This record gives sequence, structure tokens and C-alpha cells, in this order.
Amino acid sequence: MNKVEYELMTIGEILEAKRHASLAFVPVSPIEWHGPHLPVGTDGLHAHHVAVRAACELGGVVLPTLFVGTETIRLPGNDSEQLGALGLDDDARVVGMDLPGFPVQSLYFEESAFGVAVRELVRALAADSFRLIVLANGHGAVNHMRTLERIAREETRRDQTTVMSLMVWVPPPPPNRDPGHAAREETAVMMAIAGEHVRLDQLPPSGVPLRYAEYGIVDGPAFDGFPTSDFTVPPHADPRSATPEEGEQILVREVQSAVARVRQELRR
Repeated sequence: MNKVEYELMTIGEILEAKRHASLAFVPVSPIEWHGPHLPVGTDGLHAHHVAVRAACELGGVVLPTLFVGTETIRLPGNDSEQLGALGLDDDARVVGMDLPGFPVQSLYFEESAFGVAVRELVRALAADSFRLIVLANGHGAVNHMRTLERIAREETRRDQTTVMSLMVWVPPPPPNRDPGHAAREETAVMMAIAGEHVRLDQLPPSGVPLRYAEYGIVDGPAFDGFPTSDFTVPPHADPRSATPEEGEQILVREVQSAVARVRQELRR
């Protein structure tokens, strides 16, 4: 495997990597609640893993994960991303996945501060003559993704530096539309990446319902405004049924997609 992790490379190794491909991946995602069973750095760990595998195939370097990100306040109502879709009262104040009563809070940045942090890193890499900078993202908040996309557009300089925003998740096979949050697919990915840090023993035994509001584990349809009738994770999304084999299948699909998108930009 090629040596691609920037913080572990010597100056000579960095220069050689840049001669081969002037490409830098920047994994960027927040520290965030992911149920009681997954690491709080799940999104960033996921993005970093996909970036490393893509860089090993394409060349370039992978920066240390920037564990920052942003989220929004969930609004009252029963539609997509709203409080009622998670079984919460309309008077609850919830930012992102920090549901009422959780003992550990996510480390979200205010949106403009998040943008400044990412933009400064992008500009530093551009000043160091990286021609393609890929913001590898594992976090699905709409304002987080829009901020990365805006930075990518604004910091791209024709014939100098291209910046692209890359969501490492790819759409799951039908009929699913969204992998959810800390549910089966995300748990499977983490089992494949860092299985020793996945603690399914912190969840109740199989068969005990997992309420969204109690565990912060949510299936994709619920985020889209179509929760189960009792606001519990349905069997097909239950993290207790996850396997590392499924996680590796998902990762292979993601790396293939990432490589194809980045290679297209490199050819330009």
C-alpha cells in the first residue's frame, strides 16, 4: 500500500507524491453522537478511510481528519428532518443529533466558523501548489454539505486549483434512499473500518425496540418524514443485525465511486 497519510510522511515522500499526482484529500466531519454503540468520530473516520483507499489507487495525499462540522436546529412539524418525525415534541430544542437527555453533546461549529476553518485549510493547500483538493465528507447535514459545496465553488481557480466536495456515502441499493444515522449500514461500515471500537453490547438485546429519541439511532425514511408508527428503528435498519462483511461491500462501492469522480477531475 502506498504511503498517503500526510502527517506520517517525510518531506521527500510528500514531494514524490505531488510529482505523481498533485492531489490532496481533506476528510472533514464533526464529532457527533452516534448512538451508544459507535464512536463519536464515526463520520470523520468513515471519510478518512474512503479517502485513504482512493488515494492508494489514484495517488496524492490524505490530510489528517478535520473533525469539525455544522448542524441546524430541528424545526417543529412532522416533515423531513423535523422534530415530529423523530417522535419529539414541538417545543424541544434540538440541534442535529443532540436529542433531549443525551449525556454527551456533539461538537458542532457555528456555520460561518466551520466555513472559515475549512476555507483556511483549502487556501493553505492551494498555496502549496496542490492542483486538486477533495473535501471528503461523511456528514449528511444539509447546511454542512452546502457550506462545503460553496467553498469548493468559490476556491476553485481556473488553471490553478480545483476544489471539489465529495460525499463518501453513495445512495444505498433500492428500496432504501438514505442510510440513516447509526443504523445498520453505518454500523456495518464502522465494523469493517474499526470493529474493535463498535460496542453492540451497549445496546439492549435483540428484539428490544430502539426508540429514535432514546438512542439517537434513526432509519433513513424517518429522516425523510416517514417514521415508523411507534418511532422505533425498523428491523431492516437495526444496527444489531450489521456485519463487517456488509460494511466492506458498502466501502468497496464508495471507493469505486470516489475514484471515478476524482479521476474525472484529474483528467480535466
